[in-house]
Amino acid sequence: MMINKILECIKDSKSILLLTHKRPDGDAIGSVCALGLLLKALKKEVTYVVDPAVSKKMKIAPEAAYFVDETNRQFDLIIALDCADPNFLYKESLLKAADKIVVMDHHVTNKNYGTLNYVLPAVAAVGEVVMDLYDAAGIDIGYEAAAWLYLSLSTDTGNFRYSNVTAQTHIKAAKLFEIRNDFSEINQKMDEYGMGKLKYLARVIERIELSFQGKVALSYLELADYENHVMDEETDMQLQNMIDVLRNIEGVEVAIFIKQETSDTFKISMRSNGKVDVAKIAQLFGGGGHKKAAGGDGKGDITTIIAALNQALRAKI
Repeated sequence: MMINKILECIKDSKSILLLTHKRPDGDAIGSVCALGLLLKALKKEVTYVVDPAVSKKMKIAPEAAYFVDETNRQFDLIIALDCADPNFLYKESLLKAADKIVVMDHHVTNKNYGTLNYVLPAVAAVGEVVMDLYDAAGIDIGYEAAAWLYLSLSTDTGNFRYSNVTAQTHIKAAKLFEIRNDFSEINQKMDEYGMGKLKYLARVIERIELSFQGKVALSYLELADYENHVMDEETDMQLQNMIDVLRNIEGVEVAIFIKQETSDTFKISMRSNGKVDVAKIAQLFGGGGHKKAAGGDGKGDITTIIAALNQALRAKI
């Protein structure tokens, strides 16, 4: 089994570098930290190189204090988590820092860029894969690791509401509750927001465009909408989950939220409530993801990007 091959690879390594995608979400941070704690239990030397743009509220436990944003050393092994494409990795150049690379992911669009690739599109979050690795290693999930794994599972499933949730997701979540039962505090921390987010939300609602007989909802924000007219860590944090406002509109099958990041670049987020495979659309924009949750990049002006999206959608709706 692939998981046993990965475990052997880990056992044969002393120094291990953990990487994940740019602007990491809860699954990325949760799975990275939970895996790091497992590796430390196996007496491995662990380095986390993580995008400093990670939201402060995702740093829910002490292991986050070990994040660094760069390293210039070599490692015995690199493990990349929750990242389908090396181009999306934070510090992609660090893939040269080891001869062996393990990729652990759940995106159907994964490019299998590792020496060993463990990609399970059927699981809701990479945290589920990390839990399997704990089982294979015969290591009990610790108190802190349980918090990181819950962050992984809960954020990538919309608090267990999305269609990617399976019976196994609930079984694994139940195992975490057997370790600790204070996860409501994590939920509260992830859900709370300030007045700044409400101001952005008002603008997003104001700009909602419904098309294709109400099956597609789209909205966007530009640099001029941001408080300091730049996309910074604070602004990006406030824009998280904006797309949920669009996806929950009655009759909507595809939700699209576009946020400007630089003078000529935009980040496109897509969600599907129906049969449309948004991962295939995202690939047209240099991105990827899941059938019902994906993202890509746009260049130019917002009008051109929306026109290109509508053209891509015409063949799918």
